[in-house]
Order: sequence, then C-alpha cells, then structure tokens
Amino acid sequence: GEKMKILLTGATGYIGRQLKEKLLEEKDVSLRLYVRNAKKINDVDNPQIEVAQGDTFDREALKKAVHGIDTAYYLIHSMGEKGDFKVLDRVSAENFRDACIEAGVKRIIYLGGLGMKETASEHLLSRLETGELLSNRPDKIQTIWFRAAVIIGAGSASFIILRNLVEKLPVMTTPRWVSTKTQPIAVGDVISYLAKAKDIKVEGNLVVDIGSEQMSFKDMLLKTAKVMGLKRIIIPVPVLTPRLSSYWLILFSPVQFPIASALIEGLKSETIIQNDNAKRYFHDIKPVTFEEAVKLALKEKACG
Repeated sequence: GEKMKILLTGATGYIGRQLKEKLLEEKDVSLRLYVRNAKKINDVDNPQIEVAQGDTFDREALKKAVHGIDTAYYLIHSMGEKGDFKVLDRVSAENFRDACIEAGVKRIIYLGGLGMKETASEHLLSRLETGELLSNRPDKIQTIWFRAAVIIGAGSASFIILRNLVEKLPVMTTPRWVSTKTQPIAVGDVISYLAKAKDIKVEGNLVVDIGSEQMSFKDMLLKTAKVMGLKRIIIPVPVLTPRLSSYWLILFSPVQFPIASALIEGLKSETIIQNDNAKRYFHDIKPVTFEEAVKLALKEKACG
C-alpha cells in the first residue's frame, strides 16, 4: 500500500512535537513538516520526514508544502505575535484552507478551543472563527475540528501556571473566575485523538469536543495540590480585574504576560463539552481523570 502523505504545521510547538512522534510510530505514514525555521527540526535525517520551510502567509511556500498531501494538520495560532492576532488568525486559516483545496488535500485536522461565541474571550473567539473558516468549504474539503479546554501536560502554559501557583502559594486569594466550569484533558489523550483522526471513516465535516470530568479552576488547583502532597487554602475575592489577575499570575509563574492575559480572559467563560462525538467516533479512547493527568504531567516534567 501507498503511504499516507501528511502535512504537520506547528511541529516545533508542544502539541506538534508530540504529535510528530506519534505519527512517526506508524510506518505507513510519510510526514512533511511545515515550519518557519527548519533548523529547529533535529531529526531531519529520518527517512519518514521531509521538511518544508515557510509560513501560512507565504502563499508560494504554502502551495509547495501542501502539494501531494492527503491530510493536513493545522496547529497554528497567532497569540503572542506582533500585530492584530485576530486578523492574522483569519488570514492564516483562509490561506491554508484555500491552498489545501487547490492541492486536492482530502482532510484538514484542526485543534481549537472549547467555548461558546456568546461568552468567549477575544482569544477564544478567534480560535472558534479559525475552526469555522477551515470548515466553511465542505463541498471542497473535509475538516475534523477538535475543541479542547485546558490541556494538562508538562509544557502546557495552563499547567505551568497551575503547578507554579500550587507550589508557591499556601494561601491563595483568587479572582471569581476560579468557580468557572471547564473540562481539562491530558495531553496524551489530545495526541491520541489527533492521530486517530487521520484514519476515521466519516462523511462531511465533524466537530469533536474532548475533555475529562467537569470541574472548576478551584477544583483544579486543589486536586493538583493533593497530587503534589500539598495542602492549599483558596479564598476567592471579587476585586481582581482580568488585567490585575494576569499580573498576579506572572508574579508566580514563568508564563509571559500576553499568554497569561489570554488564559485569564478565557477563564471568565465556561469551556465545557457540547457534543458526544468523541464517544461516538473515538470510542476506544477513554480520557484519563484530571488527577491522573496531573501525575503524568509531573512525571513528564521530571523526565524532561
């Protein structure tokens, strides 16, 4: 049989690196990495890997990158970039979708965020719009759109914040957003969903909401503390604005202000699962519990 030709964007990011390793475990896969800086790829000698350099704003480079591809992974967002991230996200998604259509790519797989437009932060709204743009030509190309909330893994910005707050603050006075409901998910489960999505048999576009049990951010802090063998007290207060909350986070974690700010804004609205497509189409994947996800993330950090 002929190998499936896959394009992976975002291959130097936390999720992209792990997905790359997962895909390389399969011998019937030929993997092309589309990256801004080819020097960041350290396994270019692997015969399964081909590296294409460029970005989604370089139409000619993008056209070459998607040529001959069967399935393309879109793991790109513009948070932290210079300029208006909403405009950048929009142009990037449209360029990628159109290049894939022109090249005859059969399927785009996208990882975005959980949430509803009515209550979403600007950052989350942009991620939702990206999913809609990638999906709005179902007559020309199929899109599998995964939506996840907080991803728990050693290199996840959300988990880095969680771990640092729990390690450094025995008593936390926290903003009201600690009561907001979410459904975190282990990074390993996210990778499993993404990898399996290239092979599922389904007609038309598909939106797949993924996550483990529903809980509040306060629950996440307390359960993380429990796993780490620490006792922590949380006192919610009504006076911390989102901007003050962001400064509060960067005082106690190494996450940069734009990322902390985007995460805080996102925590003001619920990010919970809206469909059962994960169980329906990926019934062999059973997401681990939050506490197990934390244990795995701490182990990953210790090994890393």
